[in-house]
Amino acid sequence: MAGTRLAVTTVDQTYGWGTKTNNFKEGFGRAGILRDETTAIGVEGNKATGMSGDTRSYWFKDGSADNKILLFQSRYERVVGGKINVLPPVIEIRDAKTWAVSHTVNQPADWPSILNVYGAVVGGGFLYAIDFDNAKIAKISMTGSSPYVETAAYTFANPSYPADKSYGVALNADIAVNKLYGLFITVDDLWAVNPNYKESTVVEIDLVTFSETRRTQQVSTVDYNLNLGRNAFTLERYGNKLYVCSIGGKQGGGVPNPGSKLDVIDLADTGDPTGLTFATAFMATDLTPVLGEGPELRDITFTNDGNAYVLAGYFDPNYNELNGQVLQFPAGNVEPDYLTGVWFFPTYFPNQGAVFAVLANDNNRIWLARGLYVDLCAQEVNNGEALTLLQTKAAYEINGPGNTYYLNSVTLYGEDPTATTDMPLTKRGYQAPAFASASVRALFERQRLIREDEERRQAIRAKIVAGRKK
Repeated sequence: MAGTRLAVTTVDQTYGWGTKTNNFKEGFGRAGILRDETTAIGVEGNKATGMSGDTRSYWFKDGSADNKILLFQSRYERVVGGKINVLPPVIEIRDAKTWAVSHTVNQPADWPSILNVYGAVVGGGFLYAIDFDNAKIAKISMTGSSPYVETAAYTFANPSYPADKSYGVALNADIAVNKLYGLFITVDDLWAVNPNYKESTVVEIDLVTFSETRRTQQVSTVDYNLNLGRNAFTLERYGNKLYVCSIGGKQGGGVPNPGSKLDVIDLADTGDPTGLTFATAFMATDLTPVLGEGPELRDITFTNDGNAYVLAGYFDPNYNELNGQVLQFPAGNVEPDYLTGVWFFPTYFPNQGAVFAVLANDNNRIWLARGLYVDLCAQEVNNGEALTLLQTKAAYEINGPGNTYYLNSVTLYGEDPTATTDMPLTKRGYQAPAFASASVRALFERQRLIREDEERRQAIRAKIVAGRKK
């Protein structure tokens, strides 16, 4: 469909970091391509192999409108005494057709503000990248005799909570009016059992001066639901509005967070010269009459024919299985009263490893990526079902062999030279901090979560085998 594909990176069951003797050099990270073939998913696996356990891909068009893939690899090392250090990442620019390396970024010299690329957009000959751990946005030139060099940087600060730490989670842009938008979350302790998330913040940056012009403001110190949602992660632009999905704080395990909601920022409202005006479209609990409970809102995407799709759902008590729905709305009325369709996730056995879940629009088709699986779906019309499942591919079917269990990133890209260039270059949806951060603490959390997930899978296999022997 329109030549659009999905670039996918996968990792092994230990995220490449399962042993103590190999100094993080397993090289199990792989990248491949999925194609929309009308009623099925075509696979071009192993376009890049031997990469780190945290490899992500981002599609973009460079200054010559050539299709490129930014391939990012987090790296670590174990030194004498057992201490683990974070190394500068490997950042490669690759041709989107051949996947041949055309440029390697010299880190940290070329992009000093970037340790952990978490989102990117392009426009006007520049690539803009947001760093999760540093809460920074870098402006990177793509032209000249020395391309892919950082030329300016913006650092987010939240003076309302000077003792807390902020993280950069999403970017969007309106290149036609020289505006860039960054989404940041603020929390007292990302790794606490019960972290205290504050209201999220969206900032508007002028691309000419690369300075902040407006941001969302705190509305209430008493009722958090009046503020922009806590622990937000989706920043989707449709027309002159930005749509922000938020968990509402820590994601629920077995019980959804009642603070989850969808906020809408009106970019055309310039009544406040320093503030971005927003309103809550609906709380997730408003869906209870339809779904029987209020889920957590995890992503939103808009299709070419004017529909909006919202990914809703929450994890089981072990944070292992993500069950939920895709909700369909008219793009101009994204609220429960205008709900036109509901599609429940297909169930697989086992259905583990949903470390993130995301929607991506491909010419009125929907790709749903969630942990172990990628679903290709077609829209339904007026039948109460939001989508029809066409085919599913498991992570191990994409890049093989069978030890590449988990999806790590997906990016939607096409080869049409007229394709929009100011779209976000990857789709990430919500990820737990262990999979968002590139810190050593996140590394330990990834190891623990994946180890526990593998133990659960082995227990399931043992029960199946025992049952067959009876």
